[in-house]
Amino acid sequence: MKKILFILIHTYLFAAVPHQGLVDYQERYTLCQGKTNYQITKCLLNGNLNYARFRGNRFNYRKINNNALKEAAFNGELYRYVMNLLPNTRRYLGLMEYLDYLYSIRAYYTPPQFRGDDIDDIISIKRVFNLLQNARLEENAYYTPIFEAHLLEYQRRHGLTADGDIGLQTKKTLKQSINSIIMKVKKNLELERISIPKGPNYVLVNIPEFRMHYYDNYTPVLNMKVIVGKTKMRTPIFNRNMKYIVKNPRWNVPAGIYKKEYAHKSEEYLRKKGFAYNREGKLYQRSGKRNALGVVKFLFPNKYNVYMHDTPAKSLFNKRVRAFSHGCIRLEKPLELLNELGYKYNGRRNKWITLENKIPVYVEYHTVWVDDKGIVQFRPDIYGYERKLFR
Repeated sequence: MKKILFILIHTYLFAAVPHQGLVDYQERYTLCQGKTNYQITKCLLNGNLNYARFRGNRFNYRKINNNALKEAAFNGELYRYVMNLLPNTRRYLGLMEYLDYLYSIRAYYTPPQFRGDDIDDIISIKRVFNLLQNARLEENAYYTPIFEAHLLEYQRRHGLTADGDIGLQTKKTLKQSINSIIMKVKKNLELERISIPKGPNYVLVNIPEFRMHYYDNYTPVLNMKVIVGKTKMRTPIFNRNMKYIVKNPRWNVPAGIYKKEYAHKSEEYLRKKGFAYNREGKLYQRSGKRNALGVVKFLFPNKYNVYMHDTPAKSLFNKRVRAFSHGCIRLEKPLELLNELGYKYNGRRNKWITLENKIPVYVEYHTVWVDDKGIVQFRPDIYGYERKLFR
């Protein structure tokens, strides 16, 4: 009878009183607001996201074994059990470490306000660089070459134009409070925590970064600029396996794009651009250098009809913000990716290649992450998901 009573009391306490370690972890590293061990664990593994204005696949839901939680709590192993369910990746642990550092400087972080006092502004900027970039600058009003070097580094780390000019966008970024920086990191830490674990070989496209990374045996072997979807034609967030490569592809113009951009064009214009109509009356563009898909495309079949491809519009890669496509991902150096995958471009003939080894492609959305050199990178929230996605 005493044993049964003990178990009942312990079960009640498990349901009513959350583990203090989980409560502390939740408050420090997450946006979760769970009141019980089960609620906290569920949120840690699945996030607390609002998918109403999200384009892409929902993150995989991970079920919680409540009996295993209770057993771990009964044995005094609850915190360790839950922590073992969380990622142990360099990117996740790196963001946690960075968040710890931000907490450590929160009490004395004072960003510049740019109210007309240039001397005070330079001193405040140097203080920010000293705290965020370990700059070790003397906090005075002099604009020195060393200060400019750290300014350029700050601009690069934040996806700004690296010109050494303290312009409007640089001022806006520098003015952020420490609490807003912490919140931005927390939101990205949540996305890292619930993202699908990756294997040794994969392609990663980070939409806010406007870059693609290819990893072979966990080693970064190739990265390049990309162009992603416009804000009204967002590139979706999803993952699929790359199965095919098409050399010298023909572009079959989607109905929506045809209606908006080509239906009113003259026959002469379409002919000059290499367009023609097939037997079904649908518009397509012949293979060739003028083709909108360039000379190669990489297919990872999905319901969004999104793929990676070459483009003849190379000048757009010189832009800092590269959201110009209808949703597909344009590659800066597609032939280099083709070569890395073991193929060469030769000839103008249209050719489909079925990959022997499927390559996972992850199209993700990170506005803060730890890069391959261990540097924390920030980017603007181009699709507004920091505001829309998190409850």
